[in-house]
Amino acid sequence: MSAKGRFLILRRFRAGDEDLMLKVYGSCGMAKLLVPRGILPQEGYLGYAEPFNLLKLVYRQSGDLLLLKDVVHVEFLSYLSLESYSAYLWMSSVASFVERWFLQYEQELFDMTLNYLTLRPRNSGVFLLRFKLEFLKRMGLYKEEVFEDGLRKIVRGVIGEENPNRLERLRISKEAFSKLEEAIEAYLSASL
Repeated sequence: MSAKGRFLILRRFRAGDEDLMLKVYGSCGMAKLLVPRGILPQEGYLGYAEPFNLLKLVYRQSGDLLLLKDVVHVEFLSYLSLESYSAYLWMSSVASFVERWFLQYEQELFDMTLNYLTLRPRNSGVFLLRFKLEFLKRMGLYKEEVFEDGLRKIVRGVIGEENPNRLERLRISKEAFSKLEEAIEAYLSASL
């Protein structure tokens, strides 16, 4: 039985001589999508199967593997990563966090991810921190007690700031940034 869904491509792998395996996040949560004969130019899937592209497709599920039946629509977001190396690094950072911690599908998280992927922040560290804090909030896991006393003011400033221009100007020391990252990773490892 076939189904339709929307999926964001996080990574692409070669699977054998002709097939592609995609790591995707979407309607089924985090999943692996097999594209039979996807490497072959005559099939026409290789250009669609770029990381960061958004696919609307028909698929069949076999256990925890999705099998591609047909591509209905493609929103090419991969071209955004070609603007500059910093754009590629930004999109890769967002995709890596999604791949690691987004276990189940929620429309709100999916939309948030697409929004952050299309941003071009100059202060990418602060925006990535905000992405992670928003994830904690939307999952109901956000607690200021997770962070050391000296870092809580920074966290409140990042999560509470609505003006993107002010976030661009916010400076966080490397030491504080490293401690914030470690606290979030440790908390998520213990919670999920």
